[in-house]
Amino acid sequence: MSENFHKGDLVELTVHGLAFGGRGVARTEGFVFFVEGALPGQRVEAKITRLKKRFGEAEATKCLEQGPHDIVAFCPHFGKCGGCSFQNLDYAEQLKWKRQFVVDSLSRLGGEEEPRVLETQASPETQEFRNKMEFAFTGGGSGSPLRLGLHKRGSDTSIVNVEHCGLQSKFAMEAVKATREFCAESGIPSYSPITGEGLWRFLVVREGKNTGQTMLHLITAPGPGQAVARALGGFLQERFPELTSFVHSSRKAKSALAFGERTQVALGEPEIEETVLGLNYRISPNSFFQTNTHAAELLYAKARDYAQLTGTETVWDLYCGSGGLSLVMAQKAKSVVGMEEVDSAVKDARINAEKNGLSNCRFLAGDVRKLLAEGTKKPDVVITDPPRRGMHADVVKAIMNAEPKKIVYVSCNPTTLSRDIQILSEKYALVEAQPVDLFPHSAHVECVALLELI
Repeated sequence: MSENFHKGDLVELTVHGLAFGGRGVARTEGFVFFVEGALPGQRVEAKITRLKKRFGEAEATKCLEQGPHDIVAFCPHFGKCGGCSFQNLDYAEQLKWKRQFVVDSLSRLGGEEEPRVLETQASPETQEFRNKMEFAFTGGGSGSPLRLGLHKRGSDTSIVNVEHCGLQSKFAMEAVKATREFCAESGIPSYSPITGEGLWRFLVVREGKNTGQTMLHLITAPGPGQAVARALGGFLQERFPELTSFVHSSRKAKSALAFGERTQVALGEPEIEETVLGLNYRISPNSFFQTNTHAAELLYAKARDYAQLTGTETVWDLYCGSGGLSLVMAQKAKSVVGMEEVDSAVKDARINAEKNGLSNCRFLAGDVRKLLAEGTKKPDVVITDPPRRGMHADVVKAIMNAEPKKIVYVSCNPTTLSRDIQILSEKYALVEAQPVDLFPHSAHVECVALLELI
């Protein structure tokens, strides 16, 4: 019972599993605790941080006994940096639990009694696999040192100066170090959303894993200091001859989002290219692209297999981004209509289709639910790859009204996937789900689900 415990108490707990999101699950005196920083099989000392009627939350402060699948983390920043949560868990065990996250969500939220969920497909690489990483600036004013790195574990504001990152290439980390040093020497502080003063906001590193092309996207506040930012671009081009593109953009909005609102300068090429399953993709600074290229190839291939296109089908690709899945489907479909809210992504999608000689694609820019309300030719197959919040209720309704024979749902969040499947179950049956690991050493898992009209 919760009355037996108090916030701030230290308790000894034996962890028996993982909950979606990556926290350890433990039970003591008939009460459930979700424990941050604890792995299955470990016995830990934990500090209670929150108490509810039916469960509590705690943070592991000491590992008293190792679990059977514990390993040594490869990164010196592990435990401080929030970029990884499972580096100290054997990779095969990570895959096992990611499948379980999907099974649990489909059972509890999706209403599926015995969902058919395949074993998680492993990432082809478990280190240096990311083709994009967002690094944030902080400090540099009032005597505090300028930092450029990743968020501290459990914090939305504190930044860890990351010197090494096993998820990134050596080029990426050398570029981050050089940028940090240049910006610190400029004497200009990072942007503060509280005062509205300062300049430096984000550095986004992008790499074409199959093409070798590289981009550094610097995002600053508007106003004074733009000349210094341009000088940084020239410095980086000289330091890294392999750099394909340097883009400097500004962002006026206070929200901490690594998304440039206005391009100030582009040195070298304005975008980079990547290839996936033999298709060429243009990637501009703000475009969405799957962050693990080689695992994305597994994801796209599975979605293509589930669609089972014969060349006669009309396909909707909802939340299509820069056309990643649209182009894969267009190789087998009669026609594809992609819908996406971000204008720059739609522009990229149109260029990508042209670059690949695919004339059977049409891309529409705007809110997906509004585009569907305007009406378009009914599809035989719907591909949907929504953001973490899942599909809007109006989009789900529009799909059911259109009654495609198949829905191929690509999801980065098993919770919202399960919610939408539960709603769709009025007309659709879940055939199978395939988890794919695009984010080794984290609790995130991508999933491709096939639904068929009943």
